Amino acid sequence: MTPLDKRSLILLVAGFTLWSLAFVLLYVLQALGCAYDWSHHRLILIAAYLASLLPLAWLALQRSRDRGATTSLSTAALWANRAAFAAGVLVFAPVTFGSMCL
Repeated sequence: MTPLDKRSLILLVAGFTLWSLAFVLLYVLQALGCAYDWSHHRLILIAAYLASLLPLAWLALQRSRDRGATTSLSTAALWANRAAFAAGVLVFAPVTFGSMCL
């Protein structure tokens, strides 16, 4: 396995791994904010939402370091990370306007 393939394989799983960690973090922050009645609960969730999109956006913009050595694995990793970013935007967006605690 070449170094480019190793990097591409890591990038292939990185996007949705970060997405799942951000998903858990947002749910934990929502549960804690509701349980302890935080005064700036929505602002904390919005900040966490925006902070979770930063590494996903960075991964979505990653290209192969060797422009001429693009492999199918590196292309798949790029599109998987773009899908993870799009999923983050769509799935985490209700944090910004949804009802927090019932």
